[in-house]
Amino acid sequence: MRRDAAEYGGRFTSHLVLNEPGRPDLYNQWFDFYFLGMDRFTIWNAEIVTARQAFWDAAHHEASSRAYAALGDAGLDRESKLDFEPADVSRTGKVLTYRMVKREPVRYVQFDGRTLSEQIDLLETAIIRDEPPVIYESFKLDWSYAYGIGLRIVLDVEVINQAAIEAAIDRFLAIGETDWVSSEAVPRDHLPLVREQEALASVDYPSAQLGMPVR
Repeated sequence: MRRDAAEYGGRFTSHLVLNEPGRPDLYNQWFDFYFLGMDRFTIWNAEIVTARQAFWDAAHHEASSRAYAALGDAGLDRESKLDFEPADVSRTGKVLTYRMVKREPVRYVQFDGRTLSEQIDLLETAIIRDEPPVIYESFKLDWSYAYGIGLRIVLDVEVINQAAIEAAIDRFLAIGETDWVSSEAVPRDHLPLVREQEALASVDYPSAQLGMPVR
């Protein structure tokens, strides 16, 4: 952390870029980082997300679960099947490499002719509009991590930046480094009204619009 203090401020470190120039706030809704506990020996392997991101994740998970349930085993097998074809062949005819065959998305009767992806999008929109997930600020420990102790943080902030991360660390240490859930839900007007992909598509961010990775 001392070595990375110029980049992260000295209280935590990460393998991710925190202050990417020109990156819109809407693309800074989560971050992975490490910090030390009060005893200076415990390593917390943390993921922090905004309440907005937690809301999007919950809506997408619920939409996916409903779509998969309606699809049935046969449909799930079809969706998960991968086909490959030879890509490079030696002069002797030996296949050196394979490439995945691109398939046309299947349209399902139970989805009124929509693909699985289209059905998930439709359900997600309806869930956000009619059954919005209830989100709470929280700290949740995960003891299964191979490195350090896992910690998932949900924080009601507009953007994940150094100030938000340091505030989360202070809060976590103050409550005694344990699981915690707020007694009050994040207000609905703090949460989005559209799907994540719709929101991101509305932001002028050239690298994302060109299909380049955003993290």
